[in-house]
Amino acid sequence: MTTALRVEGVAKQYRIYEHPSDRLVESLTRGRVKRHREFWALRDVSFEVEKGTTTGIVGPNGSGKSTLLQIVTGTLEPTHGRVLVEGRVAALLELGAGFNPEFTGLENVYMNAALMGFSRRETDGRLKGIERFAEIGDFLHQPVKTYSSGMYVRLAFAIAVNTDPEVLVVDEALSVGDTIFQHRCVRRIREMQEAGTTILFVSHEPTLVRALCSRAIFLNAGRMLADGEPVDVLNRYQRLIMAREEAYDGEAEPGAANAQGESAADQTSSAAAVGRAPLTYTYRHGNRDAEIVSAELVNARGERVELVDSGDAVVVRMKILFRRDVEHPVCGFMIRNRHGINVYGTNTEQRGLALGAARAGEVIEAEFAFDCWLGQEHYFVSVAAHSPEGVAFDWMDGVIFFRVACPVEMEGLANLNARATARRGEGSVKTGQGDAKDVRVGAV
Repeated sequence: MTTALRVEGVAKQYRIYEHPSDRLVESLTRGRVKRHREFWALRDVSFEVEKGTTTGIVGPNGSGKSTLLQIVTGTLEPTHGRVLVEGRVAALLELGAGFNPEFTGLENVYMNAALMGFSRRETDGRLKGIERFAEIGDFLHQPVKTYSSGMYVRLAFAIAVNTDPEVLVVDEALSVGDTIFQHRCVRRIREMQEAGTTILFVSHEPTLVRALCSRAIFLNAGRMLADGEPVDVLNRYQRLIMAREEAYDGEAEPGAANAQGESAADQTSSAAAVGRAPLTYTYRHGNRDAEIVSAELVNARGERVELVDSGDAVVVRMKILFRRDVEHPVCGFMIRNRHGINVYGTNTEQRGLALGAARAGEVIEAEFAFDCWLGQEHYFVSVAAHSPEGVAFDWMDGVIFFRVACPVEMEGLANLNARATARRGEGSVKTGQGDAKDVRVGAV
């Protein structure tokens, strides 16, 4: 296929000065006296994007994503390397970029279109579509300095997608605005994909990357860490996020004992007994007759996952180390969403599985396999070992984190995989493909 975008060894360096006078000192001494430190926002980034494909760029804040897009669009010069772009480029970068706050929205439409090479007559022909898409009413004739952040993005996106770009570059713009506008943007992007537009965009939303992209690039600290299938790249990105969160939790109370009086050394020793790293959690309690030393969410291949497609087969797997003899142990898990709402929970007793008596020093591994028909959301998993009467041996909240991506649009926490049917006329049945794989159309 034809290459629409080529990034070759791009690097970007900034000079950081502690005091404004330091810049003057360097200038007067012609660089003989160094008063700055170097910060590399990007280092040796190289990749190619084929025409008509959609590539998502992910990474934590400060990883160089926005800097890269600014270099691609030509608003920033690289320190090293070069970027080659084939075709007209439309860009939605940081909020309000390219807008004059003193001009009205309409004046900014004509100014941006002129910068993209359109005559006034050509812009006139696109104006109605821009107005309809932006849907900001009379604000179009008011200075953009009076706009809300959502109105900024509405107008900027409307201009970008109605100028028939060959390459569309979007920097986190799809996260601004109400749900209806976000759906409109996604629908328009799909139309542009079908028309063969090359799209490069930054997003912190894995669901959006999974839904729109055929490829993902992972940046961290200015370097490319991964480039490939979205599911693989996003799982690596989620692992980095969770590692940072675990490091933050560990630094918050280093060496502190938990509610059970368990020290960090005790946790490390228990985890070492089963060859695992100590677990992290948001809250823990129990009498310590048993201890959960391992808990993870894995896919059908047994690989640990942090990003799951709605409907995927997954397994919650845990290991329990018994410190005392327990006649009738029970273990289970609870899934909660990011607002703390219980979504689903079960245990071995409810599923009709008797673990049998456990002896001190014994390790029992339990697995709960299910198809994850949840809606797209952030979820946290709590795990527990307890008696049939509910006496907690070990209860750990927030020990597993994962996100669910849904291939098609839906609302709510549960994906009920509904089938819609309708009938038109005698014996005329229409079928459409949705998440349920079978949608009929029928009328009485």
